[in-house]
This record gives sequence, C-alpha cells and structure tokens, in this order.
Amino acid sequence: MPSNAEISRALETVVTLMEIRGDEHYRVLAYQRAAESVAAAGSPVSDLDDPKELPHVGETTAEVIRDLVADETPDILDELMAEIPRGLVEVTRLPGVGPRTAGRLWKELDATSVEEVAALDASDISSLKGFGKKSAEKIVASAEKYNSEERRLLIHTATALGGKLLDFVRNHPATEKAGLAGSLRRGKETIGDLDIVAASGDAKSLADDFAEAEFVTDVVAHGETKVSIVVDGPDGDVDVDLRIVAPEAYGSLLHHFTGSQAHNIVLRERAVKMDTNISEYGLAKAGEDEREYIPAETEAEIYEKLGLAYIPPELREDAGELEAAEEGELPRLVEVGDVRGDLHVHTNYSDGKGTIESMAEAAIELGYEYLVFCDHSQSLRVANGLSPERLSEKMVEVRKVDEKYGEIHLLCGSEVDILKDGSLDYEDSLLEELDFVVASIHTSFQIGEEAMTDRILRAMNNEHVRTIAHPTGRVLNRREPYEVNVSRLIKEAAATNTALELNSYPDRLDLSAPYVREAIKAGVHITIDTDAHDESALSFMKYGVTQARRAWAGKGNVVNCLPWGEFEEFLKSGK
Repeated sequence: MPSNAEISRALETVVTLMEIRGDEHYRVLAYQRAAESVAAAGSPVSDLDDPKELPHVGETTAEVIRDLVADETPDILDELMAEIPRGLVEVTRLPGVGPRTAGRLWKELDATSVEEVAALDASDISSLKGFGKKSAEKIVASAEKYNSEERRLLIHTATALGGKLLDFVRNHPATEKAGLAGSLRRGKETIGDLDIVAASGDAKSLADDFAEAEFVTDVVAHGETKVSIVVDGPDGDVDVDLRIVAPEAYGSLLHHFTGSQAHNIVLRERAVKMDTNISEYGLAKAGEDEREYIPAETEAEIYEKLGLAYIPPELREDAGELEAAEEGELPRLVEVGDVRGDLHVHTNYSDGKGTIESMAEAAIELGYEYLVFCDHSQSLRVANGLSPERLSEKMVEVRKVDEKYGEIHLLCGSEVDILKDGSLDYEDSLLEELDFVVASIHTSFQIGEEAMTDRILRAMNNEHVRTIAHPTGRVLNRREPYEVNVSRLIKEAAATNTALELNSYPDRLDLSAPYVREAIKAGVHITIDTDAHDESALSFMKYGVTQARRAWAGKGNVVNCLPWGEFEEFLKSGK
C-alpha cells in the first residue's frame, strides 16, 4: 500500500508535468493543494473512506488519489507522461529553472534533458523573451555541473548561512530593518533557497553593495529593488534573493515573501470576500491598481485589517490557522524560553564527546533546571553501548556529579534499544533503577510496517519506558523513515501514557510536524530533546521548538517545559 509520502510525490509529479505543459493555473493549483493535504495528513490516506475528507480535495483529485492508493497509474499521469519527455522533470531541478521555464526550453529550443540544456549556447536561451544573459549563462552552467544527488539545506545550515547574509544587510547604512523570509522563516525542515526582505530609504545603494559583496559567487539579477545572487553552500550553490522596499511597506513585503503560497491564497480569498485585494504592495479596494495599494509597515496590520489575530509564521500553511485566528483560538505557541531541561543527551560513556560535567555546565549556561543523560544501551556496539555493569557505574557517577551543582538536577537515564522482537536491551530490574528511559530503534529497519509497528507498541507497554525517541527513524537527506503506522503509535502512546519524542537534531526533526499535531490532539505528551552528543549540540533545542510550533504545540503539551518540582512529580507518578 503506497505511503502518504509516495502519493504526495505522485501528485507533485502531476503538478510539475502540468506546469511544463502550460495548463491553466487553477488546474495546477487543485493538484498542488491536494498534494499538500496528503503530505500533511496525520494518518494514512489509504485508511480514509473517501479522499474528499481531506482539505482541498475535490472529486477529480479524489479519483486520482483513489487510483494511487490502489497502486494504479491515474489517467492524468498516463496522459502527461505520454506527452511530455521524462527528462524535463529533471530539468526543473536546476537552480532557477521551474516547470514553466523547462516547458519553454522544450517547446522553443527542443531541449528535453539536463544534458541537452547543458549543450545549449547561452545566447540561444537569452534570445528568448524574458531571459537575460546572466540567467541564461547560469542555467547552462547549472546543467553542466548538475548533480542528481543535490540536497536541500538542513535548517541549521540554512539558519547559519541566512544569518551571515542578514547581518550584512542589517549592518548596511542604508538599511532601516531587515529579516529572513520564505520557508526558513516558517521553520521548514529543509530549505531550497534563501529570501531576505529589507526596508531602506536608499534602495539602490543597498542593492549595489549586496550584489558586490565578497560572499557573492554569481549575480543572476541586479535591479534597484531586487537582487538575485548565488553563494557557496556546503553542498553547492545556494540561490539568494534580496528584496528592498520603503519602510512603510516592509510588513506587506515580508508577509508576501514569507508565504506559504497556500496561506497567501486563502488570505487573498478572504480579502476578496471583503471587497479587498492583497498583494506584496499592501491592501486596496477591489479594482484599484497597485499604485492605490495602502502599504503595511507590519504584518500585524494586514491581519488586523482582515479581521484576524496575528498568525505566527510557523502556522502559515493553510491548516486551519485563518479559522482559528478569526475565532480567537490560536494557541500560545511554545517558546525556547519555556524549556526547563533536556531529557536525551549523550556523554563520552557511549558515543558522545562531552563529559557529565561539561554537559551539565553547558546546560547551566542555558538556564536549565534538569538534564537527563541517556547513553546508548549494550547491543549498539557501534556506538559504544553500555553494558549493565558500565551503566551501573555511570549511575553512581551521575549521582556524585549531581551533588557538585546546586543550579541543576542531573539524572541518569538510558537510550535503550528496542530489539527486533520488541523486547528491550536491558532487564526490567535494571531499567527500574534509572531515572528516565528513552526507547528507540537503531537496527533491523526493513521488517515491514506491521512488524515495525508491533515492535514499538510492545516497548510502549513496558512500564519503565517514558518516551519513544525519533519514532520514524528518518535522517533528512540521507534515509527515508522506516515503514511504521504512526497513527497506531499515537493511539498506543495515549493509552499507555507514553510520551513521543520530537528529536531536535537538525537531520532528524522526528516526529514531523503533522504527526506531532496528531499526537497533541490525541492527548499525547511530547518531549523535545536534542539527542546532543556534545555541548554545542544542546543549542539544537531551538529547532525542535520551531518544529513543535509548526505543530501548534504549547508549553503544556511538552514534558520538559515542566518546572523541576512538577517534572519530579511526573517522574515519581510513573505511567
């Protein structure tokens, strides 16, 4: 049975092929929104009686989803694949080449693959309407060095790179204010390119200096209000757009380029019902041209004029946020400052680099009230897993070091492997001595959905297991999730009073936001942990918090937002 991710990818393929063909925008949008709904579904689409139960899925797209669930090729996909050369999908992955551009390269220059684009002369492309010399040269250069394994930026990499560029913009004398926009501002798990928005009374000066900055490896476009550049990233080129506006219009521009597209669409639909148009220029009465738009200095002004509470960027995904904002029911989202401790960190007892003392001192710097050391268990030899004897030694050491620090409570736990049959890597008599038990899977990934699900369910029913770490096992850009029915895990977590971890490590961020939201709705508590293996990785907590915010989580949903006294009671009360 195809997974939600596979169905969503198939719908995305339909979207790409339709755009290449040049289909009407409304048809493309219908499939795009259906793909987003499937991807955001918290439970398998195959379990639904009717796909139209999903938001934004009508009869046409529902029929396509039914075919995909049945593992059949939908007629629309057959039609598109028969008409459009398959190599064009790969062409759309080149930086600066979307489906519409790929379609033009095919129809006007007969280029149907990356190799054929690489063989073009840049002047052939620049001769087409709408293409400049620089953009044409960039397309050919990208095709020449194309790497089919090109990866999106992980959030910590994008944050670091975006921060460096934003510092340059903010420190420029012509800048009044500036911020990151796009998917990075919304806290997405991976980021394709970077968007910066700036307010300035001297846009030309800022644009010129940004285009000539030392970090620029290529200038794709250079105008007075928009500069598109390429910079070096850890895995290759990264596209960056800077857009500049007058200070009084900063909110309008920031909101528009933060997105998401789906959120902006439903906001525009709401505005139209109020006889209002909304765009990057601001708000205007219907029928007026862009010169009549009233700009907004802040995003809050836009929402207020449309009768809505301010919607945080992490929630802007057309997932019910407008309705909640209208009814005054938006949650108070969890913040980094709400976190009182980290429940899953490693030391040099197993595969970590920090000592108990060094990790404790780093946690004290963060203002934490408690820290739980959870080194690997005995069967994970590749990570220097602890034998029962070594774990007992570590317990003694943690208790001893805990007495040294009055600012923080140090606890001894373990990240215990869930073995293939669902049993745990230590005997219950040893688990009982621990302060906190995290259970997780590191081996035997390919056993099938039912066996994997049953395996984790058995672990949940152990009275000592308090949370399941990185429940789907994914590693972003490197490993897909193993097959597991997360909705069944959530139901069992609720029944057994077992928490589920939101692992903050940037290449995990597991659970994904839709599953975290489903868990919260089911009354399951979340632990936001860093899985830190050294002192610096404790700072990854902010990425887990961002992921939790995308899932509408408040601090009351998160175990380690409890102050020490309440957390101590939580431990004592058991499951």
